[in-house]
Amino acid sequence: MEEYQELAARVRAFGERVLAPTIAAEFREGRSNAQAIPAMAAEGFLGWSLPPRYGGLGYDYRALAVLCEELGRIDTAHQITVTVHLALVGLAILQWGTEEQRSYWLPRLARGERIATFALTEPGVGSDVGSLIASARRCGDGYVLNGEKAWISLVDEADLFLVFATVDRSRRHHGITAFLVERGTPGLSTTCYRGKLGIRAGSTGSVVLQDVRVGKDALFGHEGEGFAVAMSALGNGLYTVGAGAVGVAQAALDAIVTFLREIDPHGTGPARSQWVQQRVANMVCAVERSRLLIHRAGALKNKGVPNARETGLAKWQATEAAYQACRDALEIRETLGPPPYEPFERLLWNAKGSVIFGGTSQIHTGMQAGHALGYRQERIPRCPAPTAADLASR
Repeated sequence: MEEYQELAARVRAFGERVLAPTIAAEFREGRSNAQAIPAMAAEGFLGWSLPPRYGGLGYDYRALAVLCEELGRIDTAHQITVTVHLALVGLAILQWGTEEQRSYWLPRLARGERIATFALTEPGVGSDVGSLIASARRCGDGYVLNGEKAWISLVDEADLFLVFATVDRSRRHHGITAFLVERGTPGLSTTCYRGKLGIRAGSTGSVVLQDVRVGKDALFGHEGEGFAVAMSALGNGLYTVGAGAVGVAQAALDAIVTFLREIDPHGTGPARSQWVQQRVANMVCAVERSRLLIHRAGALKNKGVPNARETGLAKWQATEAAYQACRDALEIRETLGPPPYEPFERLLWNAKGSVIFGGTSQIHTGMQAGHALGYRQERIPRCPAPTAADLASR
């Protein structure tokens, strides 16, 4: 545990020194920090849990949770960078890629020379992945891709897109196929959304595929295996989103404690109110409970044990707890003083986003019920998820 505490202190110091000073302005103005990703790459964050033989640092899943929690404390946009680039794409390439794909892409991703994103969601297709409309038509020894992807993170920064399309819509899940597509491929274009409610310091947008021709080397996994690729990648995404939510809740708790200590240093005024104390105590409980759930899932992931139920539960509970903690903190702050309400408003809107992406709470409710009732079983994929030993391998 001491190792994780040291890693947390290291990431926290970096975040407070490099990322925190400008985050309020970036959120207010709806812009990304162009220096953030290069700085995170220089610290090794983009290859944090990739094996050293591919240029990564080889840290295990619990260390990955520590990284995402501490980045989430600063702002969800920075945690999203690691979630998407490393957890959703980097670890997917490690698990599913050919050795040629691993050797080519992973060192570049670890160094931050290339930024990767995950392109699954479509304008009319979110949770029901089997209904994907984007198509992949065989053409010679390659494919032609057509379709549109929506709500794609890092849309401005990404050089590599892990794209999901179907070779046969009638086959639903069994027709979905994954491809690695580079920016600059003719027919691929992106648009960044403006005016978002939360996560304004990160780019999110659409990806349009219009007669995008890719070779057979772009095929990721087997044809028709894209659903399994997506689900295993999303498991890592859920895990890191949940860890980031712990950081958001911790930030809200820290901020409201600081505020209360400033206006009531001796604890004889508002801080003694039962209304205030109940909310602060609930926030403490939420942070500790969520952190324990995340690290329980991480321990299972380290061992290579099936963990879909535990990871989904951790994400669901951590994001809901973060949203409630941020609401409580903002209510206290608004009740006890006039604006400005930074960081409370920013944390609240970011927390709401985390409840939605990576699987809504409604989806996770159904999944947990399915596991409890025994009619939802975790399937073991053709390519097993890497263990902590695999991540550390040299």
